[in-house]
Amino acid sequence: MITAVLIEKGPVYPKMVLDRLDTGFFNEVIIMSNCPSIYQRYLLAAQARNETIYVQDSDCLVNYQVLYSHYNEQITNSMTIPFWEKYKEMGCTLVGWGCFFPKTMLQAFDKYTSVYGMDAHLFREADRIFTYLNKPFNTIIMPHEDILQDEDRMSSPKNVNFHFASAAEALRKCSLL
Repeated sequence: MITAVLIEKGPVYPKMVLDRLDTGFFNEVIIMSNCPSIYQRYLLAAQARNETIYVQDSDCLVNYQVLYSHYNEQITNSMTIPFWEKYKEMGCTLVGWGCFFPKTMLQAFDKYTSVYGMDAHLFREADRIFTYLNKPFNTIIMPHEDILQDEDRMSSPKNVNFHFASAAEALRKCSLL
């Protein structure tokens, strides 16, 4: 039994993504539009009925059935080789192109918030914090399909420098825990 947790910063979750979700695969789907932060995905996951959680970003399509066939009770995520090479050096991984994990891993946030509280990095860099504190990962190299190109994406050209500086600071804080 798997819960899919899907967030969208805009007012409506993309129909193109929802239309391609097999609701028979997920017995619970939690969706939040107008989502205020990345951290919200983990707050929603804490409310899930199931122990196995699936997340992905709203701007891509992923073959989550193939990814799930590799699930081993670790963070099991999908990445492309160029991003895997970049993120392995950072000590964290991506969850936006599809990721399964056990709900019990959410406890890692307690370690972070007990020292830093609910700070700006938690709200912006929750994916990096979550994965850094829940090593090792089971990263599966596989393609995804980008469906929305938004200039406000975290890693868009206009945001990329701030994005990686913010991620680096969040990871530095995690390394001190």
